Amino acid sequence: MDNTAPILTSSSDWHWSPTPYPGADFVWLRRNPDGGGSALLKLAKGAKLPLHQHPGTEQVFVTAGKLKVGEHVLNKGDHLFIDANVPHAVEALQATVYLTLSETDGVELLEQEPA
Repeated sequence: MDNTAPILTSSSDWHWSPTPYPGADFVWLRRNPDGGGSALLKLAKGAKLPLHQHPGTEQVFVTAGKLKVGEHVLNKGDHLFIDANVPHAVEALQATVYLTLSETDGVELLEQEPA
């Protein structure tokens, strides 16, 4: 039986960092010892992340706003599961905050600039 104590990440401890893409910031909530983890992404309306894929699965849960991931439009409260190695781009249709859960570390850019 694992007696590991829960780990709290208070919002007062968040340190938002810019991504290489205008209007897109992130904060790690938890890094898994074996890779991957959970992070929040904050995108200004119109911000885009270019076409990319991950070596492991990714889950996206929208906490605020409206987001397009690939061909899917997600609203607040929507969840999207993305299998490993599935290409997808991201665009904020409104100012958006979303939780992403990644199974492993890594991202492969398939385009250098946002679509």
